[in-house]
Amino acid sequence: MLSKWDDYPIHQAALPVAQTVGSDLGRYERYWFAAHDAELRTQVGFGLSVHPNRGIVDAAISVSRDGRQHSVFASGRLTRDRDTIAGPLRVEVVEPMRVLRIILEDHEGFSADLTFTGVTQTIEDGRMRRESGPVLVSERIRTVQFGEWEGTFTVAGETVECTRDQWWGFRDRSWGSRTTGTAAEAQGGHHGAIYFAWTLLRFDDECLLVAVNEGPDGRSEARTVAVLPFLGTGDPAYGQEEKVVRGDVFQFDIDYEPGTRRSRQVELTVGPRGLVDRVIAIEPVNRFQMQGLGYFHPLWAHGADHGGPAVGTDSWVLDDLDAAARENVHAQQLCRAVRSDGAIGVGLFEHVAIGPHAPSGLPEGTASRA
Repeated sequence: MLSKWDDYPIHQAALPVAQTVGSDLGRYERYWFAAHDAELRTQVGFGLSVHPNRGIVDAAISVSRDGRQHSVFASGRLTRDRDTIAGPLRVEVVEPMRVLRIILEDHEGFSADLTFTGVTQTIEDGRMRRESGPVLVSERIRTVQFGEWEGTFTVAGETVECTRDQWWGFRDRSWGSRTTGTAAEAQGGHHGAIYFAWTLLRFDDECLLVAVNEGPDGRSEARTVAVLPFLGTGDPAYGQEEKVVRGDVFQFDIDYEPGTRRSRQVELTVGPRGLVDRVIAIEPVNRFQMQGLGYFHPLWAHGADHGGPAVGTDSWVLDDLDAAARENVHAQQLCRAVRSDGAIGVGLFEHVAIGPHAPSGLPEGTASRA
């Protein structure tokens, strides 16, 4: 089955690009974006996933603002050219590795047209392979980039203009195989333990990425530290890894809200090892529920087959949600960060912990010790 991509020298197997090398239902490629204002009042999230062995493309956009979160979800049939369009939602790659655009055509008064411009290189995050007994839960590679946003979005009767000096954020691209939080997981009956902590922090002099996936006993499945400089005039947006300081020694000390697995304070110690030596206090300010982008959503899980094109909405009053419910455990928190040298940063802290995690003292289930 030929597609337009077969005219480019990008093949990894003796097959047309649109054909996969296996029948794994968890095979996917995904775009994820986050935008936030400098005041940490509002977060916009966007995700679009391609599921080649399910023949599905799905996407979602969600805005968390003033204690409420609003989402639009869409799903459709995947075209042979793997067009990054699902209903009213789409992603456009304007300049690879540097400029991308996300669009929501008006749906029930919710619309968006936002452009991301990278301010750091796009780098590889840690590669991960995670298993639960004989079940392959995830095998993926991910790229990460810090950036700035411009454009507008309209939600709940309010139009917000975003400018690059006031709206910052991040994006990642991942691909491989993943069943966690997807329709493939539910179909396979697998609901294993998860422990993931990820922070992206922007300071005036650097950007910092720290991420960890661990099993119930604390053994790492992926572990990354990267200190990224800001791009200078004329700098390429990828391919200069020598400018990125890497490490893998760090510790998240998370103070959980009683009875939940949601952080109320995080102390991050990075290093000391080599050139990486940071101690950072992370203070969560606002929350963004990841089910707003389909993660563990009961209806709009990634890869779900809706019988054809489908579009839907959901919204929540954040304080009304049961923090211990499985679909609400996975969350991002906009945060302020204070480095031990006094530098102030902003960014997000993402965390999901389901099931036991011995280093944290977390038991089975989704509630904390307290």
